[in-house]
Amino acid sequence: MKIPIKKVLFEIPHIQLAQLESDEYCLIVEDTELNDLVEDFLWDDYVYESTFVSSEGRDKPAIYFNTFGAGLPVEELIERLRAINQVEIESIFRKNN
Repeated sequence: MKIPIKKVLFEIPHIQLAQLESDEYCLIVEDTELNDLVEDFLWDDYVYESTFVSSEGRDKPAIYFNTFGAGLPVEELIERLRAINQVEIESIFRKNN
């Protein structure tokens, strides 16, 4: 799935936050279990407007495109994303892929 990205605002391995051409925001996460971890981490304060899943085959991880509206408090979300344990992220990704 190709989405029209205007600017990447935050990126760590397997997780990316981008501003779209529509001025909405998209949290892109590789792997189903990682997406669940991120969703659990953010759920109390951030709710996705929509989620699309793309899979390029059995040997590739699913990619989740979780969208937020244009009014998203971006800096706060980036700070929350920075708090996610990157060692745990990599461990989960390697276990599943």
